[in-house]
Amino acid sequence: MDNYFDLHFHPMAKNHLAPKPKESYLKKANAATMPITMTKAFKDYTNENVLRRLESQCCIEYLNEAQVRYGVAAIAAIEFGVASSKGFLEDVLKSYQKKPLEDAYFDAIKEGEISYLNLFLKEVALYIKNRNLENREPHAKGSLNLIARPSKNPREAVSKELPNLVFAIEGGHNLCMKKIGNALDYDSFEALGKDTFFDPTIAVSEDNRKPHEVLRKLYKAFRDYGLDVLYLTLTHLTHIPEQHLATHAYGTKSLRHPSFYPFGNGLSELGAEVVRTAYKLEAPTRKKDDAGVLIDIKHLSLKSREDLYTLREKEGFGKIPLIASHVGVTGYSISDWKHNLEIEKCANHVDQGIKTVKLYTRPKVAGYWGADSNTEFSFHPGTINLMDEDIIEIANSNGLIGVGLDVDLLGYDTRSMVQEDVCEFITTPDFIHYFPYTSIKSIDYASVEEIKAEESWLKPSKKEVHPLSFCFNIIHIMAVIGLKTNFQDAPEKFICIGSDFDAFIEPSNICSDSRQFKNLKACLMKWLPVAAKKYQKVNGGAKDLFDFTKKKKELNEVVVGILYGNGRDFLDRRGFLEGLAEPKKGKESTETELV
Repeated sequence: MDNYFDLHFHPMAKNHLAPKPKESYLKKANAATMPITMTKAFKDYTNENVLRRLESQCCIEYLNEAQVRYGVAAIAAIEFGVASSKGFLEDVLKSYQKKPLEDAYFDAIKEGEISYLNLFLKEVALYIKNRNLENREPHAKGSLNLIARPSKNPREAVSKELPNLVFAIEGGHNLCMKKIGNALDYDSFEALGKDTFFDPTIAVSEDNRKPHEVLRKLYKAFRDYGLDVLYLTLTHLTHIPEQHLATHAYGTKSLRHPSFYPFGNGLSELGAEVVRTAYKLEAPTRKKDDAGVLIDIKHLSLKSREDLYTLREKEGFGKIPLIASHVGVTGYSISDWKHNLEIEKCANHVDQGIKTVKLYTRPKVAGYWGADSNTEFSFHPGTINLMDEDIIEIANSNGLIGVGLDVDLLGYDTRSMVQEDVCEFITTPDFIHYFPYTSIKSIDYASVEEIKAEESWLKPSKKEVHPLSFCFNIIHIMAVIGLKTNFQDAPEKFICIGSDFDAFIEPSNICSDSRQFKNLKACLMKWLPVAAKKYQKVNGGAKDLFDFTKKKKELNEVVVGILYGNGRDFLDRRGFLEGLAEPKKGKESTETELV
């Protein structure tokens, strides 16, 4: 049976947000590792397209069923703007039916009763509680492994039977000790309990509770406890006023709150200090091109990403691998993106006192396919997706790109694209930076009616993407690496899957939860050759760039690499498998011993 790797998912997230199960249910099963339950009444009441977002799960039971052998479990505390937003989450929480999400969790966030760090630690505790330790029945259904790089403390052995997971911190807000929405009041962390692996009130000095210091102490606690962190995503979906690290990219139209609009002008000095700290934390491999914690560029605005690259070059961090954990591509270089601005559609946008620029960009054509080749496939032009320069930076750093399975990022075909899909919001300073010769004063202001009409975005709608849209993203990454870097021999080595399952995404119909990873292999085997041919017909490139698609054996090797080998090898290079004997394929194995 095939194995799989996922660079970014949330196996415990929805269970962390779910109501606590009854004791009778707890005795029957390890509830935290099972899919969240939704009553028939709730399903009957709830819109089908909202249910799709709730059902895009990757619980531990699903990972076991799908043979997801390695993965990165991202922890992302729910932000104030998300908890307070209009949209599908509000509809779920307002339901009078028995809900799969806990009201008290969201209320604590909205009322500012707790810190993001506290929420982060509570979710980590759920993983620790369910890890596969010696005092637990070996390979009990639903248990998991938490692997780590070598340290002075014992590590869990790699298992052939269980998911082997490492942590990621999705959003710098997870490092904030202040109560949510409060710039002055700090969390007391009283409810954490005495058995927590990390007590911020003891580990972090009261006179230095800045995020970079929290990261330093948190990393040490992880390592001392036999745990580990692969990467940190600096920003997430919203602006965090009590701790601004960087401008975030506008990321979702299905939720609405003022904090979703980008704020600032790139990487802040506070954010830069977090980056320096992450890169200077000691890596067990002690390699010059390694760091304690890597940086994930997902959710960073384009200006923030460019600021990060400048910092890396100036301060000698340029060879440390970059991560893009769950992304799509724009298909553009920055220069081409700027030249495809549809200025006549753009508008100065003021909503609830937040001023941004509503930006429209002409989507880049990926290729044509269909009856008489008349269906046009385009990439998603939003700057939350990768520019060619991002792809080059990642490849030159020997990093890794996880192609996402969220249909909102993968692009369009002419049958499904609507104008609202191709607009985004950027800050006024960012607009001036990228379009200095376009007067901001010459752009009309969006009318009250236009802003009010944006409420229609919140109405859930089913979006289907053809498998070609997914494959075109992979082909473009390979084309950029093959043509614009020194890695033309094997550009696919930098690509894996970053599903973002269990993050309320609109999942692709080709793979709507982790159990369906096997569908991705069939999809790639069938459609990658088609995507390569149609992409080259429109976008050109060296004739031998995609020769692997012409031979089934070579195509299979590339596909298996994308779905498993490239991610597994990346973990190995980072030291996560060092000194651990992996079971050989095809042989029965229970536990492996430390070498």
